[in-house]
Amino acid sequence: MVAASHIPVSQVMTSYPGELLHMDTVGPARVASVSGKWYVLVVVDDFSRFSWVFFIEFKDEAFGFVRDLVLRLRNESHKAMRAIRSDNGEEFRNSRFENFCGGLGLEHQFSSPYTPPQNGVVERKNRTLVEMARTMLDEHRTRGAFGPRRRSGIKHLQAFGCRCFVLKKAGHLDKFESRCLDGIFLGYASSSRAFRVWILEAKQVVETCEVSFDETMPLTTPAFELSGDDEEGAPIFEDEEGAVNDGDAGATAPPAAPALSLRAR
Repeated sequence: MVAASHIPVSQVMTSYPGELLHMDTVGPARVASVSGKWYVLVVVDDFSRFSWVFFIEFKDEAFGFVRDLVLRLRNESHKAMRAIRSDNGEEFRNSRFENFCGGLGLEHQFSSPYTPPQNGVVERKNRTLVEMARTMLDEHRTRGAFGPRRRSGIKHLQAFGCRCFVLKKAGHLDKFESRCLDGIFLGYASSSRAFRVWILEAKQVVETCEVSFDETMPLTTPAFELSGDDEEGAPIFEDEEGAVNDGDAGATAPPAAPALSLRAR
């Protein structure tokens, strides 16, 4: 006897954006981000395939992000949201989601246990996002803690991992002292019009709009160096190495991360 599921549906079954949202969590990551996040919450609109990505420390934080997103979409759209779809993970199948969906008249659809293809829209998006992140990290040989953030549009985007210079605003600078700090571009701030930059000298991430970029001067040597058993191209998440994410695991704390040291060059 072999595992089987219903015949997959290839066409879009919704008629307008916001009618149905697919959602799933990915993780834990093998290395925590610089802000202490271990998991990723991915939400995909069924009609447009537009996606939202949220970084969370624990799986049970998913409800707050989904609630805020659903309420915002209801205000922005003139058409009603009909349903949300997820797996049977405890971060989704709980009383908070049940009460929230019941209060708004939303249908909460679940995939069958141990059947990821039934939630295939967001599962495929998960794989796409992980492969994109791995490619960007491997290109510049940066550590997994600096996972890229999603941003709509491409014309204004700077190259991830490129060299940049941040204006130094210290109190009393010497007349001939450098007015900038060397950094590496990581992405964009989520709630302001600012860039996220890793300052090499201070070894910290800052958010600022006073940045100059030099994409013509790529880093010819690794900006960061890992210690331990991590290798370039290694899986980003614990469940990538052939394990099937059945979506039924509880919202438990992630395992201890491997020891890492970060050295600026």
